[in-house]
Amino acid sequence: MHHRLIIFTLLSIIIVSAGLVVAFVMVSQPKLTTTTSCPISSASKNQYQWSTGPGPYRDQISYATSADLLHWTASGVILVEHTSVPDAIVKDGVIWAYFVDVTQEGKPEQIGVLRSADLGQTWSEKVFIEIIGGCNVVPVDPSPFLLPDGRIRLYFPDFGPQRSGNKGDQIQIRSAISSDGLQFTMEDGIRFERVGGQFDPSVVLVDGVYHMYVGTKDGQQVISATSTDGLTFTEEGVAYSGSAVPEVYYDGTRYILYTAGIEMASSTDGKTFTKLPNRFSAPGGMTADPGVVQLGDGQYLMVYKTQASQK
Repeated sequence: MHHRLIIFTLLSIIIVSAGLVVAFVMVSQPKLTTTTSCPISSASKNQYQWSTGPGPYRDQISYATSADLLHWTASGVILVEHTSVPDAIVKDGVIWAYFVDVTQEGKPEQIGVLRSADLGQTWSEKVFIEIIGGCNVVPVDPSPFLLPDGRIRLYFPDFGPQRSGNKGDQIQIRSAISSDGLQFTMEDGIRFERVGGQFDPSVVLVDGVYHMYVGTKDGQQVISATSTDGLTFTEEGVAYSGSAVPEVYYDGTRYILYTAGIEMASSTDGKTFTKLPNRFSAPGGMTADPGVVQLGDGQYLMVYKTQASQK
């Protein structure tokens, strides 16, 4: 890993369209780069033409804030383009937002990260994480989890088998672990899998029990699973029906479930959720795939996916 320091002037580009102010923000911070030596075959490169093919190339990430987890105010800020399915944690007062990145043609999905040390007012330059021991792994839909010892465990569906042509292989939830949040090491084994597949994991720890929530392939159910060690999860059953792409936040008394849309539901036991009347939809179109964290000032921040207009 190489570290370079680049100082540049704060750059903001403000676009006003249909009454919506959208800001692209770059801030002056140390530039960190991560490298990997995993080879990519010529045949594989052909399937990763993101700007012209299907995929999340038009997706982009923004954020909103809330004082009660139910009512959200959009920031109007686009943090990064050609990215999708974000999630976040707060470590030592710094927000770490991880996401799927398809900015590089000829390469499979990568996991990028942004950081903010001032409650989301400014953000670092995007960097890619490195996963040691993961040359055949294609991580997507990242779900970072801050362990009690300060390390970060990244849960993710592995698209590696499908990207290599083994379409019949089951998509599995796997994990990698890191001390610095940038260089991860693959962990052995499978965290969770089920017949029919699962996507978009979200993990919370409550009273010594890890709760994982995943969405079904048809996008119509959220499945819950539990674990005592955060490594081996056992399915509990259907936690919610009617939507998927789950994000679950536990506020000390109740579980709040956010799903694509962004719809909300609540639960007292984490096993079954009841739909709430609340819904968050930012101005300008798509609002989906949320990740929620609590800030140091008692406020909450949600990163989410939106989409650029067709040009």
